[in-house]
Amino acid sequence: MSMYSSDIPSMPKTTLYRYFLASNEHRKDEVAMEFFGSTITYREFWQMIEDIAASLDAVGIGEDDVITLVTVAVPESMALFYALNRVGAAANTIDPRMDRESILERAESSGIKKAFVLDAVFDRAGDVLTSNGYTVYVIPSTGSVGALKRMIASFKLPKVTFGPNVVRWKDFMALGKGRQAPEAPYVGDRIAAITYTGGTTGIPKGVMLTNDSMNAVAENFKISTPMFKDGQSFLGIIPMFTSYGLVTGLHMPLSKGGRFIIIPRFVPEDFGKLVMKYKPNHMFCTPAYIAMMLKSKEVQGKDLSFIYTIGSGGDNISEGLEEWMSKEMKSHGIRYPLAQGYGMSEVSSAATNSMLDIYKPGTVGIPCPLSVVGIFDPETGKELGYNEPGEICMAGPILMKGYWKKPEETAKVMRKHDDGMVWIHSGDQGYMDEKGYVYVLGRIKRMITRFDGHKVFPITLEGRLARHESVANCVVIGVKDLDHEVGHMPLALVELRPGSDRESVRRELLEICEKDVEDRGRPVDVVIVDSIPLTGMGKNDNKTLEEKYRNYRYK
Repeated sequence: MSMYSSDIPSMPKTTLYRYFLASNEHRKDEVAMEFFGSTITYREFWQMIEDIAASLDAVGIGEDDVITLVTVAVPESMALFYALNRVGAAANTIDPRMDRESILERAESSGIKKAFVLDAVFDRAGDVLTSNGYTVYVIPSTGSVGALKRMIASFKLPKVTFGPNVVRWKDFMALGKGRQAPEAPYVGDRIAAITYTGGTTGIPKGVMLTNDSMNAVAENFKISTPMFKDGQSFLGIIPMFTSYGLVTGLHMPLSKGGRFIIIPRFVPEDFGKLVMKYKPNHMFCTPAYIAMMLKSKEVQGKDLSFIYTIGSGGDNISEGLEEWMSKEMKSHGIRYPLAQGYGMSEVSSAATNSMLDIYKPGTVGIPCPLSVVGIFDPETGKELGYNEPGEICMAGPILMKGYWKKPEETAKVMRKHDDGMVWIHSGDQGYMDEKGYVYVLGRIKRMITRFDGHKVFPITLEGRLARHESVANCVVIGVKDLDHEVGHMPLALVELRPGSDRESVRRELLEICEKDVEDRGRPVDVVIVDSIPLTGMGKNDNKTLEEKYRNYRYK
């Protein structure tokens, strides 16, 4: 694309471990991360990786092994991820909040009865794994903080009974003393991590991320976001058991040399406090969480010019919400517009990005340098021209290897086109303009089809309603058409800002729809709700709303 220089470097051919080392060779004694007041330099973190790798080797973990991790981000778990990559093993990352049966099911898919579990979640994950024959190595939550904080925290942690199959971290680390693990050779498509997603079919699937796919995303940001400079800080709030968190929220910022501020357990209601306490230069999260931060009492009237970029991804953002955010960010002195991007777990988190002054409201930016984005007719497979809506598809080194042990599901989303390239089919409707900016219209499955065949895109209506000053959040869903045997009609569910008059705002929103929205796209009703439910990742929980209002009687 013309927005990039012609001398874009080629894709680095190296492991994640080597990529991270090479990126930070010149800053060994600079601070790599901050963890509850304690700091760790790059040199210290590298040594931590080497020591853990030696212990992995001592317990027989090596090339192509898939090892279960049930943890959040702490220095030890982050170093463990790179150590696994160093010896050629993959991290099978599992959300600690899951129920025991789901944790066990995902762990069993690895085929190896070894797992690493954070002590804070041992009563949930550790017990179910050890009772099913696993050897569990217990990661300490407070291993890298001062003695006093460690002692205070110990009173809040669950009691762990150690034994032959439940191993203390210090005992695990002692196994590697005096040895050096052999370093696994670079294999581009070797699995580095498995993260889990509902994906386009709603069935939980393991996404196989590779050396190449994760490094490609990190390299994309290196090329396209030069303002991320040495010593600048990054607020790490995205869970490392997601593709978004592991790649864009961990590997990328660490490889760019930032001071990584570790937040193991992110509480959205405390976002404003975190921002004012740590004053980060960069951060990534979902639109809903950014809105919560900007509305929080802690940042009201405060100068936030220390923030260079706020990256937004993981969910669609309505035009009205984006407009409000941009105005708020500018009023607080944040120098660059909202860096809205687009991607999915299957493309290692990100395929497009807005950066610096490459920004256009209502878009998710342009394709990243090592990403290929195309718009295709979902029925014929024909590639479409500029400004023609179709299915957003992506190709290039950012692609996953496939779904873990699910070849049929892989074939549904990874397809070889006539151009010889393998493309990920996103299931999202969108288009691209002549300058390369990508517009997302919403999920193809979320598209509401009326009885007469007319298509209604929820994001368009959501954007119009969200412009009202009293609207905090809005979701448009399809409900059963009560007048016809087939088809659905749009229903708007609206969360208001505190102090708003529910009935008067509802009347105003209906008037807006009557005036500004074409007949076929108007909602059959506007329902004011106490709050729009969010998923654990901060996305609007459309599925819950669709189930609750599926048979809504609007007449």
